Amino acid sequence: MSEVQVATRDTHDQRTAHRRRLVNWVLAALTVLGAVAIVVYQYLQVLATAGCSENTCAKLGPSPVVFGLIEYGAPVVAVLTIGLSFVTARTRYGIVVPLVAWALLLTAFAVLTLTFETP
Repeated sequence: MSEVQVATRDTHDQRTAHRRRLVNWVLAALTVLGAVAIVVYQYLQVLATAGCSENTCAKLGPSPVVFGLIEYGAPVVAVLTIGLSFVTARTRYGIVVPLVAWALLLTAFAVLTLTFETP
């Protein structure tokens, strides 16, 4: 391999690593907004059931344990994602941390959407 090819390859590897870290940090930072959106959506779902009773709405949300887990767990997931990203962002598979966090947040959103029924 010539020196030019090695230099080009090193520059390409550096750019790829930089993009990988940038995507990792963007996804990690956006988990904070995702967690806020989950909590706000959760309270909006509760407010939407204000006129419901057991007879008019069959689904009044998840159990209190699941409700509390989503309410307090979403911000914890966001904080842990940012904290772990300080360690994993430079690694090759560091993107897994924000992707798992987003999977958890989307699962919380799905649980809230499927367990509440509004009139």
